[in-house]
Amino acid sequence: MSSSTNELTTALAALHERYPHWRFGQLVANVAAWAGDEQPAEIWDVTDEQLLQAALAQLARLDTAQVAPRAAS
Repeated sequence: MSSSTNELTTALAALHERYPHWRFGQLVANVAAWAGDEQPAEIWDVTDEQLLQAALAQLARLDTAQVAPRAAS
């Protein structure tokens, strides 16, 4: 297994922990959609590198949202 494949599977596992209610196919389809530039990408057209970058970007957004202070009501 290449290091980029290891990174991708690690990122997908981390996303699965954040979205445990999603089936694995849903998770992969959503990451592929996030990898699309302006419209959801066809899953078979997305490269592993694009999937990895989309997964890492989503994890970063989730981490930022988790530590961001909530607005006062």
